[in-house]
Amino acid sequence: MEEKKEKAARKLRGKAAIVKLVQEQVQSGQSIKSFCDAHGIAEGTFHNWKQRYGAGVAQASGGFATLQILPERGLFAVVGSIKIYQPVSAAYLKELLS
Repeated sequence: MEEKKEKAARKLRGKAAIVKLVQEQVQSGQSIKSFCDAHGIAEGTFHNWKQRYGAGVAQASGGFATLQILPERGLFAVVGSIKIYQPVSAAYLKELLS
């Protein structure tokens, strides 16, 4: 008797979920093949997502960083998960992001 591989159920993902997966792969440092195998995603699909939604992923090529200015007492800015409590130079912020 011949065994058939069960086809994985197709999942429909929204743009936010796709961008999150692309970011996860970039941050994990895994190869696309191993990341796709671990998450049950076809490599071709992932490459299409990366081409289409890759602009939503932060690039390490430099440029401007998005700062969130909060009205919290004494808090100057938040860069990622880092809270800055005093004014700092742009060079310092660039160093934090690299």
